[in-house]
Amino acid sequence: MTKLPKIGYLRDPVPFQYEQVLRKGKPYHNDDWFAAKHPHMEYGRRAKIFAPFAALKGFEEEVQSKDIRYEKQRELDPDELNDLNETLNLLHELTINGRAAKQNHVQAEVEYFELCEDSHHEVYHRMGIYHKLVGTVRWVDGSAQKLRIDDTELPFQHLFRIRILSESETNRYTDDSNVV
Repeated sequence: MTKLPKIGYLRDPVPFQYEQVLRKGKPYHNDDWFAAKHPHMEYGRRAKIFAPFAALKGFEEEVQSKDIRYEKQRELDPDELNDLNETLNLLHELTINGRAAKQNHVQAEVEYFELCEDSHHEVYHRMGIYHKLVGTVRWVDGSAQKLRIDDTELPFQHLFRIRILSESETNRYTDDSNVV
């Protein structure tokens, strides 16, 4: 009767070049320069080494982008449209040129619509999301149909609401670190 090997036992391969190294086993470093430079790490912490690895680059961002709730652009009723036009005309007068814009330093809060730019989303360029922007109005261009706040240009058709801020509100926004 032949003797069966133990479970998990592997026969040694045919003698090979590094057999002596294999037989030495795991090196132990007690109070030597290597142990000082590379202290022992617990198994729980060792697992964290591989945590940042992502097999699919951009996968997490794609999944998170699907969580955004897009909506259709809201239609303005005639009164809201009239208020928006009056505010745009006032802003145009206050920022008629660079000198007037610097002198008046008009701060405004603008709510605007931005279309979905994710080409992999089913609502691409059909639906969007509303944003609020607070900043200094640089100019209003009636012929190009654009409003510029700081470095952001917004087309008139995407504007939903504009509110000119008073000096006390302006100070509150500039002092607050959580500006939108």
